[in-house]
Amino acid sequence: MKKIIIAIIVILMINTTLTTETIEKIVLEGNKKVSRDTVLFYMKSREKGMFSEDLLRQDFKSLWKTGFFENIAINTESGPGGKIVKIKVKENLLISSITYKTSKKIKESDIVEKLQENNIVLMPFSYYSPAKLKRVERIIKEMLIDKGYTQGKVNIVTKVDKDQIALTINVIRGPKTRVGWITFPGLKGANVSEGFLRGGMKNNKKHNFFSMLGGKDVYNKEKIDEDLEKVKEKLQQKGYLEAKVGKPSFSRGQRKTVFGKVQEMLTISIPVEPGPRYRVGDINIEGNKIIKSEFLRSLIKLKKGKIYNIKKRNKGIQEIQKIYGSLGHIYAQIAPVENLDPIKKIADLTLRIHEGEVAYLGKLEFKGNTFTKDHVIRREWFLREGGRLNMNALETSLTRMKQLGLVTIEKMPDIRPNPQDPQKVDIIAEVKELNRQMINFNVGYSGYDGWFVALGYSTQNFMGMGETLALSFQSGTRAKQYRLAFTEPYLFNLPASLGFSVHKTSLRYPYLYTRRGEGFNISTSFRFWRYYGASLFYSFESVEVSDVNEDILFSSPYYYLYYGEGKRKISAISPTFYYSTVDSPLFPSRGTKYMINYRYSGGFLGGDVNMHKTKIQFVKFIPLRKRHVFGMQLVYMGIIQFGDIPIPLYEKFFLGGEQSIRGFDIYRIGPRNERGTVVGGNKAFYANFEYQIPMTQQFTFILFYDVGNAYDFNQPISFKNVYSSMGLELKLFVPMLNVPFRLIFAYNPRILRPDDPHFAFRFAVGPSFN
Repeated sequence: MKKIIIAIIVILMINTTLTTETIEKIVLEGNKKVSRDTVLFYMKSREKGMFSEDLLRQDFKSLWKTGFFENIAINTESGPGGKIVKIKVKENLLISSITYKTSKKIKESDIVEKLQENNIVLMPFSYYSPAKLKRVERIIKEMLIDKGYTQGKVNIVTKVDKDQIALTINVIRGPKTRVGWITFPGLKGANVSEGFLRGGMKNNKKHNFFSMLGGKDVYNKEKIDEDLEKVKEKLQQKGYLEAKVGKPSFSRGQRKTVFGKVQEMLTISIPVEPGPRYRVGDINIEGNKIIKSEFLRSLIKLKKGKIYNIKKRNKGIQEIQKIYGSLGHIYAQIAPVENLDPIKKIADLTLRIHEGEVAYLGKLEFKGNTFTKDHVIRREWFLREGGRLNMNALETSLTRMKQLGLVTIEKMPDIRPNPQDPQKVDIIAEVKELNRQMINFNVGYSGYDGWFVALGYSTQNFMGMGETLALSFQSGTRAKQYRLAFTEPYLFNLPASLGFSVHKTSLRYPYLYTRRGEGFNISTSFRFWRYYGASLFYSFESVEVSDVNEDILFSSPYYYLYYGEGKRKISAISPTFYYSTVDSPLFPSRGTKYMINYRYSGGFLGGDVNMHKTKIQFVKFIPLRKRHVFGMQLVYMGIIQFGDIPIPLYEKFFLGGEQSIRGFDIYRIGPRNERGTVVGGNKAFYANFEYQIPMTQQFTFILFYDVGNAYDFNQPISFKNVYSSMGLELKLFVPMLNVPFRLIFAYNPRILRPDDPHFAFRFAVGPSFN
């Protein structure tokens, strides 16, 4: 039986071989630059091989994909020894050169990179293909649209010279397509305004001054879907939980810009179907074991019977997630489930919680600190290897890194499971070291120092141990200063610092007096719980006053004793208590600071000045959308004399300048005598308000409003008797100097003298407050 089957198979094979035609010859015509061997390389059909129509169709596709040919024709005819395959081709021209005519917004390198991403090779001595150029044109147009130039054009000019062709790709970007209006058809009847929904359009905003300033009024095709999701969330915040947001339509029309120029702008129409409006029903918690349901329910700020707000729901879920994260349950999952009753228009919420296992910190590793010692960074973290992984402590540690000023962490640390122990988690933090030392030579102007020349050396990370060392010399029209200071931030490896400084100064206070002093300071500080700390400061200084303005001394001999020239010794001790979550000393964007400072001079400490001096400070920074920041500072200062020795002039309070009310000259605001000369106050208060608009990492616009005054001991603090200043500040950060430069344009509603201008310009160095 086996022999019969084998015989049948052999006969069938012989019959197939006898009936299948072979290819006798492959004839190639029309090729000049492309060799015969190159063409055959891309073909599967071979001479003396079997002939197949399907195989020839595949060969045609392969040759066409090479881009070598403008036209390909494959014909066959019978020959004495089999089929003769005739391939007639017309070669594409060779590209001799490619010239891009673009703009700064669409660069040649960007186009080439985008073409490579789409597997398009366009270079000299490659083959010209009209189909390829169509793809190139389409891709460049997409790039223009992505950058907001929807009216942009791409014009490819060709110039043929014999068998070569030169290409010129003209990219005409045209004007940016700005969004002139945003409408929401279908919203009528819903209890929500169009303006509220437009607030969800973070990337495609209606044209106005602020949206233009941030570049958000330019149509962004890539982000339109993200904006539509935000519009849906806005509707759900108003209780429309089943809201639908359709595909937007676009139209164009003429509209004036904020500068009065007429320009074609885009109108975006976003159809919406709000649906029924739901109120809050029952709130249930399921799956929780270690935390009571009543406590978790209290974190959801939805009240039964009130309009359902999905933003409040999500905020509550985040708070619950933080609670579990602080207990080491970093893998806890909270899934919200809404049960909607469209008839009663009630939404019941159930939170299904999967707590997961407790995670412990396995290994804490830092990368990027080539100079700063590892333990200097590690000691500022509130996490310890082997302990529970507290996510709140992790966030606090990152904030502490910014406050420290030695290194910064620009992205969230990598958190990954420990390969040896699944219950442990390793943290790898990429740090970037800041300027650890500076040798600077400056010539400049400051409101406090006048014109000056300064030479100095400073480091916040001496020998990589985190110590602060500063040596400076400054000489100017108003001030001369010599100073040496050193601080050890971790004394005996405890979160307590010890520092000292010695100084010699000479400062001319405009229109008042000249103060010369020399002395030393000894300070210590201790952080006793995360953001809470205290410091103790002892200072001794020998002070000499000269060149006192005669207008201060005119009244009586008492004034001469009170404000007159002479030498005094000041011995003082000053405790400070503070709480600070402000995230950065130079670029604060969030956080709160409370500070109370008391200074006791004279008495049992000796010296010639006896007084109690207090300062209370409150600072708040609130992050807003688009990296905008609102900042405020409130300060109160007071001084009380004890004993028979009067308080000297230089210990009293004068406002004005970039550190208090920035539209006025320094030391110009305060009580005045009969001749109109400022003589300083026994108490003062001032408030600063800022709205920061960062344009780049180094450049920031700031809108500000300052208000305050200084008062004499017999004057009550009155908000009717204040000076204020408002305006625009331009802040430029110089990384080499590690300080911001400030250009201040201010308007002062109330002026000091009738002939003073209301408008003022100031230049300053350093932060306004922190």
